[in-house]
Amino acid sequence: MIIGIDIAKLKFDVILLLETDKEKHKTFTNDEKGNQLFKVWLHQNNASGAHICMEATGRYGEEVALFLHVQNFKVSVVNPAQIKGFARSEGVRVKTDKVDAGVIARFCRAHNPPLWTPPSKAHQNLRDLHQLRQNLVDYKTSFSNHMEALKETRASYRVWKKTTEFITKQIKEIEKQIKDLIQSDAVLNKSVGLLTSIPSIGQTMAVAFLSELPDISGFKNAKEVAAYIGITPNIRQSGTSLRGAGHITKIGNAYLRKILFMVGLVAKKHNPIIIDFCTRLTKKGKPKMVVIVAAMRKLVHIMFGVLKNQQNFGEHT
Repeated sequence: MIIGIDIAKLKFDVILLLETDKEKHKTFTNDEKGNQLFKVWLHQNNASGAHICMEATGRYGEEVALFLHVQNFKVSVVNPAQIKGFARSEGVRVKTDKVDAGVIARFCRAHNPPLWTPPSKAHQNLRDLHQLRQNLVDYKTSFSNHMEALKETRASYRVWKKTTEFITKQIKEIEKQIKDLIQSDAVLNKSVGLLTSIPSIGQTMAVAFLSELPDISGFKNAKEVAAYIGITPNIRQSGTSLRGAGHITKIGNAYLRKILFMVGLVAKKHNPIIIDFCTRLTKKGKPKMVVIVAAMRKLVHIMFGVLKNQQNFGEHT
């Protein structure tokens, strides 16, 4: 038996492929209650030994995958880019959660992807701390923007200011916990060390890369990682003009795209490989945004390379 799961923030849709080529559909809430009801549903449908497949969707799907793994179900977590390519090969044009779950199930039946191994406890803790820090940084930005619209004489200003200072203190505490966690775990320490050996890649980028991506071993090559993040140039051309403005496609992991964009700007000035790469593209007349996106992709290739080969930047190059 084959089951495909399409994960969303609040729910997940399930398609069970039956031997008659028919499908059975069910929706569950994406929480502990939903997980337990899904388990009951699997037993009711004699699907305890089914191969269950889902996309790598970060924190929304990992809890479901962990639950199923602990319950000894066979689970595969695959790159969304692979599912997207499979949907194209099937000529699927309608996109709903139910349809997507069916595509994932048929992909599983056709390709029999390897079973998923959950990340280590240390890696899970890193992801939790990274997400908490990210949320706090967003809150701080929002609060700071609100303060700018207030005069210091306003009674509420002091409350906003004290709250912002408290959030800043908490961010520093989380950053310390992240640093301590990395130092206490040999695998994380090695991975962060490899990534930060690359000029322009600091700990924040390294932690984001490790936290926001699924297990790097699940990607065949750097191109798949770039596709997962959504770093593809979209050049607009009109008439005889060949110099349309370049844009980043709005797919994949938005947070990684955002932080990679900033790191890419720094790398253009401080990473020798990126400097040379961008110079060649600029001389060829490539638009500025296309050059930046290309620099981001190049950085992803380098980061993937040092992790895959377990070699520092100098050794890898």
